[in-house]
Amino acid sequence: MITVFVIYLAIVFIIGVASERFMSKSEEGYFLGDRNFGPWATAISAGATDTSGWIFIGAAGYAYVAGISTMWMLPGFIVGYLINWFAVAPRLRKEGEALGALSMIDYISIKLKDRKNVLRVISSLIIVIFFVAYMASQLTAAGKALNSIVDFDYSLGLVLSAVFVMGYSVLGGYTSAVWTDLFQGLLMLAVLILFPIYMIFFEFGGVVNFFTTLQSIDPILLSSAGGATGAAAIGIIIGLVGFGIGEPGQPHIVQRFLSAKNDQTIRQASLIAMFWVIIVMMGSNLLGLIGRISLPGLADPEYVFPTLVGDTMHPIISGIIIGAIFAAIQSTFSSQLMVATQSLASDILKSVTKRTYSNKQMIIISRFTMVGLGTIATLIALMNIESVFQLVLYAWAGLAASFGPVVLLLLYTNIVTIIGAISGIITGTVVTIIWINTPWQPYMYELIPAAILSTIVVIVVSKFTKE
Repeated sequence: MITVFVIYLAIVFIIGVASERFMSKSEEGYFLGDRNFGPWATAISAGATDTSGWIFIGAAGYAYVAGISTMWMLPGFIVGYLINWFAVAPRLRKEGEALGALSMIDYISIKLKDRKNVLRVISSLIIVIFFVAYMASQLTAAGKALNSIVDFDYSLGLVLSAVFVMGYSVLGGYTSAVWTDLFQGLLMLAVLILFPIYMIFFEFGGVVNFFTTLQSIDPILLSSAGGATGAAAIGIIIGLVGFGIGEPGQPHIVQRFLSAKNDQTIRQASLIAMFWVIIVMMGSNLLGLIGRISLPGLADPEYVFPTLVGDTMHPIISGIIIGAIFAAIQSTFSSQLMVATQSLASDILKSVTKRTYSNKQMIIISRFTMVGLGTIATLIALMNIESVFQLVLYAWAGLAASFGPVVLLLLYTNIVTIIGAISGIITGTVVTIIWINTPWQPYMYELIPAAILSTIVVIVVSKFTKE
């Protein structure tokens, strides 16, 4: 098992480091891969960086506790993917290329003529704050996976995971993130198709027996809201559906649209992406339900899939599946590390210093910044203060509510002003942070009120500040 896993890590590292040969030594090359990626790389990379370690650790653990009600995430993600790939991606790719935008924040700033860079700095700080929490959740997932499968020390496992990803990301930049995402995403897809099929049909005797067994363990596992009733049930369902609708506005996903080669790439990638989201969301939730039958009484539900693999699979198969778990973790960590680095090293630094840097200087600065951000995320992960699922929910909501409304309104209207955009972005962030500390949080996922209020603020403030 360990040998197979080490071989997997070696392949990923070689792909990541070798990617440096295929990028130009420019800022666009380091942060966007020279806008030269085809449909498979674009779709699978966007999907892999989207799903992250919460698919195998957080979502599976949540399904272990809440049962089939977690499937409400599927329709939400289908809607989110449809909006992202058919409404956001085509226009953003065209406009981004025309404006020379290197990121989502770059696009917003250039289009709104943010000459004083106020919007750019505020937006970049928000991205860095939420992404550090998001990256910490990925390292937490890595530590839990290694600890449960091979009894590796939790803290050492997450530190080594961070060092590994930073190693190839520092050298290969965005290109390394995309090509390693492609390899790792295909591995994730294979595991999420084959493992549930094997367990349900060959270990549990088919679909009927599978659900009958779940019913006998606890009827709540087959209830539509995980046993909740009334307002709480409605809130849970809306929150789970709303989770997927937060797709637009996620900087690490939107970055894939900007780096796509052409319009045809987006059209073809959108079909691949829709297949991806259906398989991934169904597969991850089934993992938790399978674990509830095979491993009742787990102290930490987020250990369910790694423990299940270690207890039931042949060592070689276990090694491959560990690779898939780490594929989910590393693909997201590396992508978010790139976007956070770009926000800090490029957007904020240039805005504050008012200096022009050469391509070589920017790459060097970015590499040091990447190491710094990775270290901070590692230190937060070592605190082990939150579950993977809760950290991801929080960061996802903040990013979606802050940037989703602004991006969609900019792409499809001409009403947005720079003051309106800044006001909406701040509103999304503030409401997200406040909402999770209110008594209403159990009844409504913070993304919903934060996104609604952000949209209203953007429109109203823009109306009164339009020249």
